[in-house]
Formats: sequence, structure tokens, C-alpha cells
Amino acid sequence: MALTEADYALFEPARVNMPYAQPKPQIKPRREPIREVRPPREEPRHTKNERARRVWAQTLIAYAVSGVVALCMFMVVQTEVEHHRAMVHQRDLTARLETARQENISMQTRIDRKYSLEIIQEAALRDYHMIPIESGRVTYLNILQGDRRID
Repeated sequence: MALTEADYALFEPARVNMPYAQPKPQIKPRREPIREVRPPREEPRHTKNERARRVWAQTLIAYAVSGVVALCMFMVVQTEVEHHRAMVHQRDLTARLETARQENISMQTRIDRKYSLEIIQEAALRDYHMIPIESGRVTYLNILQGDRRID
């Protein structure tokens, strides 16, 4: 028994159901047209100099603007630092002023206590054993007449 094409057809992929099995057509790559290489056009010397001056001026302006911005930022930071220092110094002075006021009140209390009439009288009675003067106990002495009392 000899095999026929119908027998081989069973083993071939179905072209209708399997589109990926179809052979892809051969496409030739396109060739780009060859461009003519031209040397760059020479500019006149004065045009080159003008362009160089313009680039140099733009560079100087960019550096000047950057410098001014940096200087302004530095001044803002420096101002903030000085403001902070002033605030710290003010807080320190306020604390010292409050301490001085408390000390002043303490000293004033000590002075009032030291020169208070009641405290002086009490110290005289207790420490120095002094007696308060009563109007009837005043004695005047006359030195010229001797030890006689004058009432």
C-alpha cells in the first residue's frame, strides 16, 4: 500500500485554523538614499566673535544673578541668626532683671526688718536689758550743784 497526499494531509497543520503556521513573506529591507556629506559652512570671523561675545555676556549675567541670589539668601540667614541671638540675649536680660527684682525685694524686707521700731525696741529690751522711759521717772541733774536732784 502506497501513501498518497491525502494520507500526508492528516499530519500537516490546518492553514485556516492556524494563521501562525502560514509562511511569512520575505520583505527586503529598504535602503536609505545616500546623502551627500557636505562640509560645514564657514562662518565669517566677525559672526563668530559676535556669538562668542553674546555667550560670554550671557554667562556673566548668569553668574551675576546667581551671586546676587546667593548674597540675598546669605543676608536672610544672617538676619535670622542675629534675630535669634537678640532674642536669646533679651531672655537672658529678662531673667537677670527678674532675679535682681527678687533680690531687691529681699533686701528691702531685710532693711525694713532691721530698722523697724518694734524690732529695735524688742532687741533693746531683750539683748541690752534696757527699760522704756516713763514720764515720771525722768531725773535731771545739775552738775554745778553736785549730786542733788532737781525735780
